[in-house]
Amino acid sequence: MVHVPDAGVLFAGDLLFIGCTPIVWSGPLAGWIDACDTMVGLGAPTVVPGHGPVTDADGIRAVRDHFRHVVEQADTAYAEGRGFQEAAFGVDLAEYAERLDAERVVVNIYRRYREIHPDQPVADRLTLFGLMAEWDRRRQP
Repeated sequence: MVHVPDAGVLFAGDLLFIGCTPIVWSGPLAGWIDACDTMVGLGAPTVVPGHGPVTDADGIRAVRDHFRHVVEQADTAYAEGRGFQEAAFGVDLAEYAERLDAERVVVNIYRRYREIHPDQPVADRLTLFGLMAEWDRRRQP
């Protein structure tokens, strides 16, 4: 990210997905949540995301809260003994359900499961894309 305080602008790059579902291919979800908190703390009135329209601190908070929701959903499913795929296909997206590219939650749940238990079977990107397509297909009427 690049903060230009004199201009009141924060360029967030791929850390922010406004109006669509963010996707975490690598790194811990907590890192993204912390990055959102850091961006809010900068106080920039104008935020240029990597994906979606220009926003402000409320847009950053929405992305952060989305990630918090995914972490909560994944942690609950894991504690209940559900496997990654069962958790991903049974996730309750709540107010995030109608966002563009909601199927990306599959990758986000996978990342969280790998954080909780690194010995989870490794899924390559092709497998994850297939699971996202299946998740989306199951959602269609």
